[in-house]
Amino acid sequence: MTPKKILAIKLRALGDTLLTTAPLQELRQAFPLARIDLLIPQPWAHLLEGHPDIQTLWTYERAPHPLARAGKIAWLARALRQEKYDTVVNFHASPSSAWLAYASGAPVRSVHFHGHSDQDRFSTVTIPGKGTIKPVLERDMDTLRALGIHVPAGRLPSLPLQPSELRVASEALRELELGLPLLAISLGASRGTKQWPTQRWADLAIEWAQNEAGFVLILTGPNEDHLLKQFLDTLDEQLRTHFDSVTKRSELRKRVKTLSAPPLRKLAAVLSLASVWAGSDSGPKHLAVAVQTPTVTLFGPEDPFEWHPYPLDRNPYLFRDELTCRRDADPGMPAWCGLQTCKIEDHRCMRLIGVEAVLAACKKIARRAPVIPQSPSNLPQTNIPQEIP
Repeated sequence: MTPKKILAIKLRALGDTLLTTAPLQELRQAFPLARIDLLIPQPWAHLLEGHPDIQTLWTYERAPHPLARAGKIAWLARALRQEKYDTVVNFHASPSSAWLAYASGAPVRSVHFHGHSDQDRFSTVTIPGKGTIKPVLERDMDTLRALGIHVPAGRLPSLPLQPSELRVASEALRELELGLPLLAISLGASRGTKQWPTQRWADLAIEWAQNEAGFVLILTGPNEDHLLKQFLDTLDEQLRTHFDSVTKRSELRKRVKTLSAPPLRKLAAVLSLASVWAGSDSGPKHLAVAVQTPTVTLFGPEDPFEWHPYPLDRNPYLFRDELTCRRDADPGMPAWCGLQTCKIEDHRCMRLIGVEAVLAACKKIARRAPVIPQSPSNLPQTNIPQEIP
């Protein structure tokens, strides 16, 4: 089979979208002459502008009202059908995205519902490995294997950056008076039970600034101002508690700076210049991996097996696997807890991860010299259709 026009679909969160860049590389290598378009959620469109493996970005923003949502999906289905795609790959299907794959009219459709007991509705090919416990990235790759594509092991997400973006990020760090080694910390998480206690992050920042003579950049996303305030209040309190010298407190405090809700490509460029990133399992973790920055991930309610498909020598994680309070997984699946708030167990899965263990992991993998990712200077301009009415 030699498709000429391919549509890839993944209507998922930020981390899932970044993971898609790995199978897209394989798709481009298998079909170098094909046109490859991508449908992703509208909030992540800017992140993949100009990506060398994509020619057109289709975007979809889920409307809160069912009637408006149905109208957007119908409009998008008609627009996709007019493109006359011959192949659709739907990496992590939902009922809506599977229907869009079907409505596109493509005669070949590889539609992969990741749920082990779910049928791959509207798929014209058989997805291999169904029912086998695999990391999410390997399940995405199975969507390509269903098309007869050989996928080698070890492919990771990749996000090329323009030299101009790296220069802007470097200037931003200079304006913040941040040097190396630079520890980037993301405070946020998709839910409260995946967050490390704020006091631990403050202690880690102080330890890095004092014992490593390092600098710390605290990163927050949209709607996370409360986390940033909580962190800064805790940081100042910890400095007052542990250091009598006003001069010492001021010196350490100047080494910790913040960056709140930057545009995603600016965040990517800043992360690419950091010595190491630390945080919970979240979109920024996958973004750091995609720009080749070493990462330390703190896992609590969820087992790392599915969502951390990365080499541990460069991307280690901390996880207390002996706990028996993660009870929400289906039989045979990795341990998982779906609680939004933990009361009975006192959030032990995250509280048992100590500052010294995180600091040691960061020290072990941190880059001690600036590493600028190789970036093409003339990335093709990706065409983004107007927002769906």
